[in-house]
Formats: sequence, structure tokens, C-alpha cells
Amino acid sequence: MTGSIPTVPFSVGVSRWRGYSRAAVLCLALLATTSTISCRRSQPWNVLLVTFDTTRADRLGTYGNERIETPTLDGLAATGLRFSHAMSAVPITAPSHSTIMTGRYPIAHGVRDNGLFVLGEEQLTLAEILRGEGYSTAAAVGAFPLTARFGLNQGFDFFDDHLTGGSEDYLGRRVVAKERLFFDERRASQVNDAVLPWLTEHAEDPFFLWLHYFDAHQPFEPPPPYDQLYADDPYSGEIAYADSRLGFMLDHLASLGALDRTLVIMTADHGEGLGEHHEITHAVLAYNSTLHVPLIIRPPGDTAPRGQVIEERVGTVDIVPTILDLLGLKAPPNLQGRSLVSLWNPTTSAPPPEAANYYAENLSPRLTHGWSELRVWFDGSSKYIHGPEPELYDLDADPQELNNLATSQPRESRRLRLALQRFLDAKAENTTVVTDLDDEVRKRLESLGYIHGSSADDLEITEKLQNGGVSPRDRVGDINDLSSAKHLLFDERTLEALVYTERLVTKDPNSPLYLELHASALLQADRLDEAAEVLARMERHGPVPEPLVLHTSARRFLGGDEEQRRGVVADLSHFVEASPSAAGAHLLAELHQSLGDIDRAQAEFERARAIDSSFLPSRIALAVLRAQSGDEWTAERELLEILDDAPYNAKAHYNYATMLLKSERFNAAADGFRRAIDLSPNYLKAQLGLVAALVAAGEQSAAQAANASLQGRAPQSNEARTARELLADP
Repeated sequence: MTGSIPTVPFSVGVSRWRGYSRAAVLCLALLATTSTISCRRSQPWNVLLVTFDTTRADRLGTYGNERIETPTLDGLAATGLRFSHAMSAVPITAPSHSTIMTGRYPIAHGVRDNGLFVLGEEQLTLAEILRGEGYSTAAAVGAFPLTARFGLNQGFDFFDDHLTGGSEDYLGRRVVAKERLFFDERRASQVNDAVLPWLTEHAEDPFFLWLHYFDAHQPFEPPPPYDQLYADDPYSGEIAYADSRLGFMLDHLASLGALDRTLVIMTADHGEGLGEHHEITHAVLAYNSTLHVPLIIRPPGDTAPRGQVIEERVGTVDIVPTILDLLGLKAPPNLQGRSLVSLWNPTTSAPPPEAANYYAENLSPRLTHGWSELRVWFDGSSKYIHGPEPELYDLDADPQELNNLATSQPRESRRLRLALQRFLDAKAENTTVVTDLDDEVRKRLESLGYIHGSSADDLEITEKLQNGGVSPRDRVGDINDLSSAKHLLFDERTLEALVYTERLVTKDPNSPLYLELHASALLQADRLDEAAEVLARMERHGPVPEPLVLHTSARRFLGGDEEQRRGVVADLSHFVEASPSAAGAHLLAELHQSLGDIDRAQAEFERARAIDSSFLPSRIALAVLRAQSGDEWTAERELLEILDDAPYNAKAHYNYATMLLKSERFNAAADGFRRAIDLSPNYLKAQLGLVAALVAAGEQSAAQAANASLQGRAPQSNEARTARELLADP
């Protein structure tokens, strides 16, 4: 017998697999001892390319790291080939992936930084080549720099770049400051989910599938249980989590009968500084801490030596020609990489000697900050970095790049500089064109620190080695302060964030980015008068960014009395009239709602939806208002439409589950609350909702277990207290 229906309020403001993929590792082990149909090449191999963003090779178990568990990648390396010294062409997401997908360096494909460039239609991608050979092609990416607007969707029949970023965090709280701190992204599990229906449909076709896992990029927030397993090293926790999601995908391929004829390639676009050479992040310097990446190739069956480690230096520019060689396809003549098959198959012809030379670059310091650019030339064990202060390293003797030999070996330094310039003269194709950024993208990139109001004229690129300028090494501390400030603001460690934002505005008092971060920190600390002074300084340089205006309005409203709150609403109304936006109208609606003016709130929610029909917060709020007014049929229909459009929105799942609970569909409600919790483990309202649904269904033992989880996570919260009262009520 069920109990009475506990009250769970509506909120207006894919279960993750949590173990290691033993099944995937077992499948790989079986492949190592079994000749498969694809080994006989009776049908074309599938290709699975997986790129782990921001992943250092030395953070994987198979590369010797004993503190991390990466069984999926370890299993791939044990049954395939691991390259000890693979180098990225550039330590930045979009240009590096452009090289991975074209087999060409940035000087040829033209993408030199995130956001500022688009891969041209004249470039031939691996997806286009394979689609021309009869392959079905699909991709799912995890972050903003690789969305279709930047050109990497070329050649894909199915390309999913739906991200979960927006004007709210995963609990549905407004984060008008946080949305400007990091790129929009989604977790690896959501990347997988995006392509699973396509993969099931095309499992019998020869297919090319690209998965991009962005998890190891800042901010480092691994989901449970990796947040606990790697509490002292969340960066490794993100990598371990991504490894488990790759294991899930390999399991799924095995269940479809496709794994035993799939060529698997795993690499990364770049690494992460993690303090080496005083660089915490990437995209500033050009040392191997950010250029050295993992590369693992696992051909099907016994077509390659199992567990072989290849010590020769190779590059991500070699991935496309190697895949085409393994598939028996002719490579286009304009590829700049080489096939690596000869490194493990001595029956093929050896590569020419010059193939051991590799190029890398980092133009972002100049494009983003106006500092100098960096160009790199690898020649065997020698590495030359051209910048304001030339650098030369012997990587065999000095793999950490601590002993600059440029002064003590001037002849070798000059030789490599000349070789680098000859390479640029021979291989550059003058394809670099700065994209015409729309206002939305430009504002987004400026807020993230990727551009500082630069024009196309400021970004002109010449393929000649430049001398002089500000060395990025001398300013890397600024980027570290910027990164620290962003993370501390994101984690709401406001007083600590203020230490860094004050330092930044002292160094550059006219930087709109630094001023915005400082104002955000002051607002977060409720130092409203000081924040107003910073905003006034910003206004002298141009309009204050809308998210900061909204953040200021929200803080002033929360800290004011009745009269002050109505003044905030009036000010915000004028701003929204002058600069209409969905986010502005939505916040105005929330403020009217807090003042008890439901009609005006509904009108503003409607206006937000009219401005942007895809704006989820207002769509959810309107559905909730319909439910509260008694129109539950319409509300349920709208919530189902929202869930179809945004299956990873925890607040939508919570509100739909609340509706199910109120209509006495207890088991379905419990499932909905579980889904919201899976998506947002700290969603306390959803945890209370689950307890309530289970109590109403008469499932006391399950309700007790759900309550135990809630009490363990937040025992002093209002939700935990309400849950205790529910279970204590006979």
C-alpha cells in the first residue's frame, strides 16, 4: 500500500557507468589471440578515432604512470602499438585537431588558434576521404572550439556538437559570471550518447567514427567516483573517467559485433603544463609538456605486433597517412605527414630521412595577447624553438628541456633556424584567413581571454621567422594568475580569487578581461560599491558585457530591501528594452517572480522564449508555471519536448519527475529523479524527490538507501532535514 504523496516543489531557478571496462579489455585480449574476419580483409575495416583533449602522455598507465588507472588505453596498447614520442603540431585544440584530421600542418590548413579561424572548404579531411570510399561517417565533439562553425564537420554524415553550456549550471542555478570563465563543454558519456543511435544503425556498414573527449581540459571536475578516487589529482581523475567512457564504447562495439573489424586510434590534441616551465595550462609556451601526446594504434586481429613500443619520434600529422595506408587506400598528394606503418612492418619501404623532422608552432601568444609567436623544429633528438630568445635542446640528454644550448652551440642553433625557415618557405600555402566573427562568438572569445578586441589587420600572419617582441616566457605568470582567478571564481572561493584579480588589474589596469574578472569577484564577495567603481572604469573602454550587467543586477537585488529591489527591476527593464536578450528577459522574469508579480514574470518568460525559442531556462519556467496554474497536460507535453531537445538537462528531468510524482506515477517519478541525480550528483532537490517518490510507492528500504545517500552528502541541508521527516512520519 502506498503512502500519501509527499510535497516536492518544482524548480524554476544517462546513468554513468562507474567501473572499469573489464569487458573491453577482455575483448582486446581475445583479439590478440584470434584471427578475425577483418584480418582477412573480406570487408573494409571500420575506423574509430578518439581524441582526448589536453591529455599528457605521462598521465596514462601504459606510459608508465602508476598512480592512475587507465585500463582501456592500457589494453589497447597491450594489443596494439604505443608510440613513445608523438608530438602535436600546436598546443591548441582547434588547430591541432585540424592537423589530425587533414595530415597537414597549420601553415597549410590555415587554422592557427581557437575561434579566430575556420578550416577552409578546400581542405580535404579524413572524413571526406573515407566517405568518398563508401564509409558512413559520424562525429561527436565535447567542446566549443570544435563545433561545426569552425569547419571540422567537413565530410561527416552525422556531426553532433550539441553542448550543455548556457546561462545556468547543472543544478539550474543562474551563473551569469561562470558562463564566461571556460568553454562550453559536455562530458565523455554525453559524447558517447550522442552517437550511439547512429552507431547502432550503421554497425554493419564500414564506418568512420570520431569521438572527442574534452574532460581533461580545465576546469578539472571529474564525476563520481573519480572525484573521490583522485581527490588530490582531479586532472588525472578526468583522464581516468574518459578512459572508462572509451571502455564503454568499445564494449558497445563488441556487443554490435563490430569491434573485431575496427581500427582504433587514440591520441590527444596537446598536453598540459601542470607547472612545468612555470606554465600551468597550455597555449602559451611550446615545450614538450604541452606538445608531447599519447598515440596508440590498435589494428584489428593479428595484423600488427601486439604490445610493441615504437621509440622513433612521430607526429600527429602522420595519423591520416597511417590510417589510409592501413586501409589500403591511396593518400592524397598534398599530405605533409608520413605513414608510420614501416616503423613496425619492415616489409614496407623505409621513409625518407627527412621524415624524422617535425614542425610545431604556437602563434596564440601573439594573436591573443600581442606577445611574440613561437616556431619549433624537431630534428632527431634536437629541438629548436624560435622566439625572442632562441632555445635549443637535446631531448635525449635533456627530455625536460632545462638546459638551453643555443648560446653554447650557436652553429647548431643557426643550422636548425635555417632548416626551419626553409621548411616554412617550402610548405606554407598562404591559406590562413581570419574568420569574420559574429558578435556572439567574438564576445565569447573575448570573455575567455582568446582575443582582446583585435581586428583582422592586427592578426595578419606571415610565414617568416620573427625577431624581438615580448617573450611568452616572461608573461606566463599572467596567464597562470588568470587561470587561478577563473578556477577560484568557478569554485566560489571568492576571497582567494580576489588576490589574483587584484594582481591582474594592477599589472594591466585597462584590460577589459581583467576588469571583468575583478568585478565578478567583487560582486561574488558582495562588495557592491567597489564592483560599481570597476564597472564605471569598464564603461570608459566600451559597453559592459551583458552577463556582467545581469550578474550585477542579481547581486543588487539579493542584497537590497523592497524599495531597492524594485529599483533594480526598473534598471534591468530599461537595459533589456535597450538590449533585448533571452538571458536578460529571463532574469527580469525571475526578479518579478521573487516580488510576487507572476503575470509580469510570465510575460518576461514569454519574451525570452520569443527572442530565443531554444532558451531552455525560460521554456522550463513556463512549463512549471502552466503546471502550477493547473494546466498539467500542456506542462507535461512541453517538458517532454524539452527533454527531447535537451536530454542532459538535470532541471528538466527534476521538474518532469515532480509532475509524475504529483500525478501518482511513483515509479516513473523515481526514475526521473534518479536521472537528474545521475546528471547532477549534488542536486539535493532531486535526491529529496527520489526519497519522496520511493516513500509514496511504499518502497521503504529503497527510500532509506536514497536517504542515506542524501544524508551523507549534505546532512545539514533543508533537503536532508525534510527527508528525515518524511521517513519518520508513519
